[in-house]
Amino acid sequence: MKSILCFELKRCFGSKRLYLSLLTGIVISLLHIIFGVLPLTQWLSSWQGDFFLTPHSAYGHWIGMDSSTVWPTLLYMLLPFLCAFPFSDTVSWDFNTGYVMQIFVRRKKSTYLFAKALTIFIASAFLTATILFFDFAGTALYLPLVRPEALTNLYGISNRSLMAHLFYHKPLQYTVIYIIMDALLVGAWEIIALAVSVATRNPLQPALFPFLLYLLLYFICNWLQMDSVSLFAILLPFQPAVNVKWVTIAIYFLAVPIGSMTMYFLKRNKSDVL
Repeated sequence: MKSILCFELKRCFGSKRLYLSLLTGIVISLLHIIFGVLPLTQWLSSWQGDFFLTPHSAYGHWIGMDSSTVWPTLLYMLLPFLCAFPFSDTVSWDFNTGYVMQIFVRRKKSTYLFAKALTIFIASAFLTATILFFDFAGTALYLPLVRPEALTNLYGISNRSLMAHLFYHKPLQYTVIYIIMDALLVGAWEIIALAVSVATRNPLQPALFPFLLYLLLYFICNWLQMDSVSLFAILLPFQPAVNVKWVTIAIYFLAVPIGSMTMYFLKRNKSDVL
C-alpha cells in the first residue's frame, strides 16, 4: 500500500496540471491582495494606537473573511475545479489504456483503488490549504493582526455562527482551524470525481462534475433558503450562512467520500481488468 501510494502521490505532485491549478489560485490571491488589501493600508497611519479607533485587521480582510470584494466568491467557486483538474486525466486514463494491468500484476486491485482515492484527497487538501494560507500570510504582511471586537460590527461572525467565540477570542486559531477544515472538506468532496470516472471515458468530465454539482447544490440551497447546508456557504470563513451544524460538516466529510468510493470500488472491482 505504501509503495503504490507514494507512486501515485509522486505522479500527482509531478503533474504540470497541479502547478497550473496552484498558480491560478495564487494569482487570484495576489489580485485580492493588490485590489482588496493594499488600498486599506492608507488608513493605517490615521490609527496610531488610538483606543477609540479600530484599524483594518488581517483577520477580517484575508480572502476567507473578505465579504466586500469579488475575489473570495471567485476563488471559492473555482476551488472544486482547481483541485480536481490535476488528476482528472489519470482517473480514467489508467483503465482506458490498460495501464493498470501492469499494477495489478504486482498489487491487489483494492490497494490501487484506495491509493488513488487517498491521493486525490491529499492533493486537493494540499492545494486548498496552500492557497488559503498564502493569502492569509500575504494579507498579514500589510495589515496588522488586531484581534476582532464584536462591538465594532465590522465582522459578519455572530453568536449564530460556527466557532464565533473562538473567532473573537483566539482569531488565529479560528483562521487556522477553518483553513484546515476547508482543506479536508474540499479533499473529501473531490472523491466524487472517482465515482464519475467509472461512467465516462472523457478525462475532463471527472474534473467538471464535482464543480458543477457544487454550484448546483449552492443554487438549490439558496433557492430553498437552506444556505446552512450549502457546501459553498460552509467553506467561506466569513460564514454568510448562520446556524451551520457540525453534523452537516460531518456528512460532507464522511458520507460523500464513502458513497463515492463505494460506487467507484463496486464498478472497478467488477471491471474486466484483472
